[in-house]
Amino acid sequence: MLKFLPIILAIILSLSNIQFQKENSFQVSSATSEEENKNLTTENIAPVLESQTNKSFNSKNTIRLTWNPVPYAVRYRVTYGNKVVVTPTIGVEVVVKGTDEVFKITALDFDHQVAAEDVPIVSTEINPKAPRTTSEFDKMSYPPLYLVYSWIPSKNADHYEIRLCKDGQVVRNFVTDFDSDEEISFDFYDDDPVIEDGNYYWQVRACSSDDSTITDWSEINPGNSFTISKPAQFCSLGDSITHGGAVTVPPSQTFCNWQTYCTFPVKNLGHSGDTTEQILDRFDDDVLPFKPEILFIMAGVNDFRLGIVSNYSIKNLEAIRDKCIENGITPVFITPTPINSARIFKTKFVEVPPNDWRFQRNEICEWVRQQQYFIDISAEMTDDEGNLKAYLTTDGLHPDSEGKQIIGKAVEKWISDYANANSTQEN
Repeated sequence: MLKFLPIILAIILSLSNIQFQKENSFQVSSATSEEENKNLTTENIAPVLESQTNKSFNSKNTIRLTWNPVPYAVRYRVTYGNKVVVTPTIGVEVVVKGTDEVFKITALDFDHQVAAEDVPIVSTEINPKAPRTTSEFDKMSYPPLYLVYSWIPSKNADHYEIRLCKDGQVVRNFVTDFDSDEEISFDFYDDDPVIEDGNYYWQVRACSSDDSTITDWSEINPGNSFTISKPAQFCSLGDSITHGGAVTVPPSQTFCNWQTYCTFPVKNLGHSGDTTEQILDRFDDDVLPFKPEILFIMAGVNDFRLGIVSNYSIKNLEAIRDKCIENGITPVFITPTPINSARIFKTKFVEVPPNDWRFQRNEICEWVRQQQYFIDISAEMTDDEGNLKAYLTTDGLHPDSEGKQIIGKAVEKWISDYANANSTQEN
């Protein structure tokens, strides 16, 4: 577990750099409880990035703070001086008027309860010139087929421009919609797969309401750069459970991606929102170019939560299996994860599923268990009433990091057992 300590950021301008000092306390707004106000001192000082140390500091400066995601947190409360800012991202930009400021980061769950006190600040930037991207492609064995672009919002931005570049040339452009809701997540889902071999990177910049740019393009770094190459021995095909992320973090970050918790490199061919029919429809275009030896298939949750009967889902899964065999691919089916209707009803993240969803899911699971190769994750993820265990999910549909670890480790064990069995046969 992370050790959460309070953070004090004190910035003092000198002739050549910015140094830090510790403060004992500060005046918090009425939105912060007295209990929280007791923990506002620390021995750990958040570092100013080296590239920022020679920047001038005036009476009104923007400071960008970043921190690591916290399990089950869907938003973060940033308290400084007499102000409180709430953000769904793992960072925030705020304006400070003085050369001394104290910050407290509190992680909140969906119910606005404290998930973690005093979340450590991992970096600070003074007067940033561009948004900070949060994608972690450098931490993934392969980049996902369907990219998600994510970033920390820039102060005063109305909307954003995004560009994807291949071998130094712009190949895609996007403009985000403006949403005044303070709970908006700063991520953008690309519905077109990235298949062609090459070296890629993506960038984002902030715009005002009149479409003029107010920041530079974000810097190119390992987290937003990646290489596409083929083939990929192991691939995973499915919906958002495979694509990754949850209500807590987007798929562009590794925290809630099951491939993160499998030591074998698995190419992620998942696409959020897909039914079994949609997965079948994109099989030829999305799977065959990568020529996988083994394909892990988890599908069906969007069928039974939407009222699609299991017989129809199973026919689609059978067609996917047959396509694998026709193309020399070993299909390994994974039982679809259950859902938690009570959490879905409470969070309203998606429509409440029909009452018979458990029966439809069980039918799919039984079919999966009859296949030559399968992985059954049901026992670890299902409670006595047939629901996704409440502690494994925030929104009722997607397993959070702990649930994704269960899936990733199960896939890892299957690959290890499969490799050992083949090695034994060869000997």
